[in-house]
Amino acid sequence: MNRKMLMNLAVSGFVLSVATGCSGMGAMADAPSRAAGKPAVAAKSADQARAALEAGKVSKAVGLAEAAVAASPRDASYRALLGQAYLYDGRFASATAALTEAMELGATDSNTIIALTLAQIAQGKSADAIALLQAHRDTVPASDIGLALALAGDSEGAIYVLTDAARAPEANARTRQNLALAFALSGRWAQAQILASQDLSPAKLEARMMEWSKLAETPNAQLRVASLIGTKAQQDAGMPVRLALSNFGETQMAAADAPVELASADPAPVAAYAPPPPVLADAGNTIRSIELPMPERTADGVVPVTELPQPKAAGEVILADAAPYRAAPRGEGEGRIRPAQQQALELATVLIPKAIAFNAKKPTGWAVQLGAFDSLGIAKEKWGGLKKRSAMLASFPASSHAATVKGRTFYRLTVNGLATRADATSLCNELKAHGQTCFIRAMGGSESIQWASKASPLQLASR
Repeated sequence: MNRKMLMNLAVSGFVLSVATGCSGMGAMADAPSRAAGKPAVAAKSADQARAALEAGKVSKAVGLAEAAVAASPRDASYRALLGQAYLYDGRFASATAALTEAMELGATDSNTIIALTLAQIAQGKSADAIALLQAHRDTVPASDIGLALALAGDSEGAIYVLTDAARAPEANARTRQNLALAFALSGRWAQAQILASQDLSPAKLEARMMEWSKLAETPNAQLRVASLIGTKAQQDAGMPVRLALSNFGETQMAAADAPVELASADPAPVAAYAPPPPVLADAGNTIRSIELPMPERTADGVVPVTELPQPKAAGEVILADAAPYRAAPRGEGEGRIRPAQQQALELATVLIPKAIAFNAKKPTGWAVQLGAFDSLGIAKEKWGGLKKRSAMLASFPASSHAATVKGRTFYRLTVNGLATRADATSLCNELKAHGQTCFIRAMGGSESIQWASKASPLQLASR
């Protein structure tokens, strides 16, 4: 795999190597020599396919890997190589078929299993992916299993596996970053940011959190896996039929020199085939009688009856009050405020006055970032949808400013003017409780606000 792909996969923590057919590929299927095809042609095509993958020429690698499989159709390493080429070309259905057949031929290494897991997740087959990981949990590294579980939607299982792996003495930065991403995909951005900061500089941490935010906002499984491995999902009709493993079944001819015994033309005597008469067991030696003791009788010849313990008398039964339930008068409790109203009042009286003081020309204080988008128009459209769904969110002033990360411009969408970090954290936690991803940031005053929206007054529903 080329270095550019490795850098893309470093975000997710999957670091796969190109299938080589050496140790780790597992036992190859033993095929007859006539089914082996052209081994020299297959080996040359496979080497060229690996070189193409290393150079980032994925489409070329697919053609060469298909030639290797066609020349040696029952070689597990060549089918695993073809499956990886399909995967990095965004052809997830073909990758699933090729990698599944590679495993049928004996490829059970961790690279093949993780590649097949990613292809299944991209096709929406999360249950199959989780079952595959569980079946090979002793083969695949825990850091890869945990992150794959997170991508398959099993957030709690992923965090459990990765937390245990991160506590191990041999845990490295990749394991910790995988755990941080699992936290992020489950909506626990505070834990994700704290954990990710252990191995990243502040500048790299900001870029990493932005990448993870975009990944978490991608609901389509195909697009999510494609973005992780640095490719684009393609329309895929499946692997060519001519390469299907079912076309190359292993057939073995019976040995021609095996002796064949012919039946005799003369019938055998009947006595030679008559079964022996049945042997009857001696009943006198096998059946024994058992003498049971006779019951003791009284002097009058009566058999006494054993007295059984009598049940205790039932205690006093306490009857419930039969008086009818009387609802409280409607006037009672009018002055009390329910918990939800109290929380809304606290937000209105504590957070809102501080947020109204936001100055778009010189932004200061703390902000809650809701996302980063490719254009200013998308950021505005996103804000319009968010404030329609949340009256509380509409009560804060929003803004968008440009930020350049790795040569690419993003437009951050934030709600602003929060005076303290605690205020921003409180608002972000409230949003997360309603399913909105977010994280907090400090506004330094140098941000160039390109669009701002005023806060709408917060209205509380009357009881």
